[in-house]
Amino acid sequence: MKKHPIQYHALLVLILLGVFTLTACEKDSEESSQSTANVKVGDTVPEFRLNSSDGNEVLSSSLDGRVYILSFFDTRCPDCVEEIQVLQRIYDKYHAVVPVLNVPRSQTKEDVQAYWDEKGLTMPFHTSDDNLYYQFANKTIPRTYVVDDEGKVYAAFNDSPVVDYESLDNILTKIVGEADAKRGPVNLSFKMKVPAASGDPSDYYFHNEYTISRLDIYFFNAATKAFFTKAMITDLTKEESLYDAKYDVTYVFDDVRLRAGVYDIFFVANYDNAPEEPANENELLNMIDSITYNSGIEANLPETGPVMTSNATAFQGVNLIPWINKSYVMNIELERVVAKLQIGVSQNGFQLVHNSKKYAEVNITNYKFVNLNKQYYLFQHKDELSTLTEQPEFLYPKHFYEYKDEGDQYVVDPFFYVKNENTANASAFKNYYHSWFGDFTTEDFASMPSANNYCYAYILENTSFKTFQKNGYSPGIVFKAAVSPVFVYLYDYTNFKLQEEYRPEYWPKTIYLYKHNFYGSLSAINKAGGLTLDELATYTDAQLKAYGIKQINFNMGSYETFYTYWIRHRNIPANPMGPMEYGILRNNYYRMIVVGVNGIGDSKITPDCMRDNYPNSYEDIVVD
Repeated sequence: MKKHPIQYHALLVLILLGVFTLTACEKDSEESSQSTANVKVGDTVPEFRLNSSDGNEVLSSSLDGRVYILSFFDTRCPDCVEEIQVLQRIYDKYHAVVPVLNVPRSQTKEDVQAYWDEKGLTMPFHTSDDNLYYQFANKTIPRTYVVDDEGKVYAAFNDSPVVDYESLDNILTKIVGEADAKRGPVNLSFKMKVPAASGDPSDYYFHNEYTISRLDIYFFNAATKAFFTKAMITDLTKEESLYDAKYDVTYVFDDVRLRAGVYDIFFVANYDNAPEEPANENELLNMIDSITYNSGIEANLPETGPVMTSNATAFQGVNLIPWINKSYVMNIELERVVAKLQIGVSQNGFQLVHNSKKYAEVNITNYKFVNLNKQYYLFQHKDELSTLTEQPEFLYPKHFYEYKDEGDQYVVDPFFYVKNENTANASAFKNYYHSWFGDFTTEDFASMPSANNYCYAYILENTSFKTFQKNGYSPGIVFKAAVSPVFVYLYDYTNFKLQEEYRPEYWPKTIYLYKHNFYGSLSAINKAGGLTLDELATYTDAQLKAYGIKQINFNMGSYETFYTYWIRHRNIPANPMGPMEYGILRNNYYRMIVVGVNGIGDSKITPDCMRDNYPNSYEDIVVD
């Protein structure tokens, strides 16, 4: 074998390194930069077709009338890597207005995707079936073009030097403003859908759920997020629909006239506190209302209709282009800031049976909501977190997620962040609630309708961090029930034995359930179970629970007991709620029907809001 001298190996390594460098990041000199560019400032951009990493196809013709960025790169090129970070910042600010098209010069889609995943980049990248790069330049990267609304190159950049964020930001602010200024006015017409969801709209009881008496429309500059103008509509017309109207009600109205451009648009219905000129989007998005629905619950909605809003992410970067002789039609869907709850029982009495033998009947007679918020965000907020941190500012798009069952994403009510592990005593935020569970009283109960009839209520959103769900932070219902034993064992002190008493008028004011039998005294339980309870002492529910005993007190004509149910979503595979299993979400429709009881509830509600799953009666009532 022929041996090469050491110097030869060193030379070979240098040659290979030089080849890699040319492949990864080829440099322009000031003298040669123009000679390597086929497309220069002022030139019309050639036609192209791209495939986006988010699954969309982009045609150059689809970008007519828009400002956009076209950038060629290689992830192995240090200058390209530097510029990619700049373009990510530009994308974060301008993506609703200015498309950012990132095209690898020669890398495979798989290689680029791996780099995107590693760096956590959110902007898409684009590939081309043909070698698009060589229509623009001969060899050098990075190479970036800013294209104006007429399809011409407004600015071009390479590595001499790599473009910085401030320079690109200033160019885009100027060129987007110039493009907007050239546009004429546009007329808008609207078709607005409001979910009825609760029943036939011809039923008068439900009609206010979708009534719209006033609509405020806010327009913000999509690039700067600054307020542009506001329109207020009070003359809305219901459209006769061909489909089943019990699911949707459609309003139509026109014309709103404003300058053509790219806008972020927000819709607010029936809102008495709507600001006239918010400074920017975040001022509107962060608004919290404490006047409407301040009791936390409404038995009936006002004649003017409930407060409704559009989804905060639904109308971002809307490109309003003038149409000849007709209006630009927008389709809108609104959501209510309140949720609706339907409550009922499947039968008027539930039998308690043991070993095929009935020992009591329980009749759910009353109910009371607890832990109802008294404030709400005008627009629904969502946050993603694994631990509770200081409350963030709510910025679009970071805190307006579309719900996914991935990670810990939470719908956030105004008090979400105060319900956390730093709260030693839940009473610190009790003033945020109407009917706070920690101040529970047996007053203000509503009557439960008879079987197959339902009562309705509208309440505000209440959510909490997963660790603190179902323990007094979440919204719930306390049910009051009347208990009718078949008989009660009384202790015969003369003959020192137990006797069955079927006549309620002879039962004492407090009775006890022990091993599926009722007893009129602790003496009777001691006799039956061989226990040694102090017959003169007063025991709490928690103390008696240690012995497997429940006590029931007579009040207002019946033996009453209480069951507490923390409202939860049915966590079905088709619609998993993940960390939001317990809580109330706006615009949702909750149907809760008591279909059974597994035992006797508590004689009193003694809330301990810092202990999970208290009271134990949560497990004793079955709600479908």
